[in-house]
Amino acid sequence: MWRRLIYHPDINYALRQTLVLCLPVAVGLMLGELRFGLLFSLVPACCNIAGLDTPHKRFFKRLIIGASLFATCSLLTQLLLAKDVPLPFLLTGLTLVLGVTAELGPLHAKLLPASLLAAIFTLSLAGYMPVWEPLLIYALGTLWYGLFNWFWFWIWREQPLRESLSLLYRELADYCEAKYSLLTQHTDPEKALPPLLVRQQKAVDLITQCYQQMHMLSAQNNTDYKRMLRIFQEALDLQEHISVSLHQPEEVQKLVERSHAEEVIRWNAQTVAARLRVLADDILYHRLPTRFTMEKQIGALEKIARQHPDNPVGQFCYWHFSRIARVLRTQKPLYARDLLADKQRRMPLLPALKSYLSLKSPALRNAGRLSVMLSVASLMGTALHLPKSYWILMTVLLVTQNGYGATRL
Repeated sequence: MWRRLIYHPDINYALRQTLVLCLPVAVGLMLGELRFGLLFSLVPACCNIAGLDTPHKRFFKRLIIGASLFATCSLLTQLLLAKDVPLPFLLTGLTLVLGVTAELGPLHAKLLPASLLAAIFTLSLAGYMPVWEPLLIYALGTLWYGLFNWFWFWIWREQPLRESLSLLYRELADYCEAKYSLLTQHTDPEKALPPLLVRQQKAVDLITQCYQQMHMLSAQNNTDYKRMLRIFQEALDLQEHISVSLHQPEEVQKLVERSHAEEVIRWNAQTVAARLRVLADDILYHRLPTRFTMEKQIGALEKIARQHPDNPVGQFCYWHFSRIARVLRTQKPLYARDLLADKQRRMPLLPALKSYLSLKSPALRNAGRLSVMLSVASLMGTALHLPKSYWILMTVLLVTQNGYGATRL
């Protein structure tokens, strides 16, 4: 019971976020500086949006970049406001300049909204404290956030990776079940494919996240990473054989009409999905996997494949399910991979800037859209005679970060 509680991803994440926010407030309260403690606790909001708590091979390098951007945006905001630069122009300039980060990579793209949030927070501080104090708050706040999360990950060691692997195994289970249930139900491909593609993309995103966490774990010379590496390699093998496409609906229909293949295929898919969910719990709660076999299910598929040698569907299902069953039975990957080789594509700054300056660049369009929204929000604040419209700006920015559909083109 205690393992399910303490190792649960949501509870673990909530506890970490609560401590990183509340400890500065508690220290400020004890020292009689509650105001600075509350201001200090605002910095983790910027760090969260920037994804600075993501386990990464370059964890501390990203912290330095994030703190530098936060402090720079804060300084520019204060200096330009002192020169009476209109707020819409200020926000537009910052957004368009920082928009190039999206061309560098998906993790770098998160620095744009986080830096804008730091600039918006600065609006509430400008004029009430010296110019250097907000910069110091952002620098020390990011340092606190990074050190706390590093210490947290060090305490839990491979637990963040276990959470990601557990989610990956669950996603593969859902995908396997959904794919083969649609295959045997003869659903219209145009309606069936979009949900499957969404599930497949979720699995790919989780695989990317696991890659980054594996890099960080190996960089720490953690003795547990070999076991996690093997589990991750197994997940890659499973994903390859589960997600492989079969674009022969007519052949599926023929095989189903001639045999009881529909029940057998669904039986195999449900068995695989159930086993993947059990393994997901085993990974998350530090349990050793139990013995597993799919001899009866694979035997039924092999019989159908022998009875209908002219139909490729039977051979297809038998081959891929037998490979999946082998991975689940032996708990060993099918192929040797050099997963820790750093093959992540990172576009250099100058080519990224050249790509960003093209009117076809999605990053430029997104930055332009965001700058228009923030400019209109600042004009709304002026129309409402607000001395500083940071509440409206912060609301608009946070709404865009939560995937609100109305903010998308």
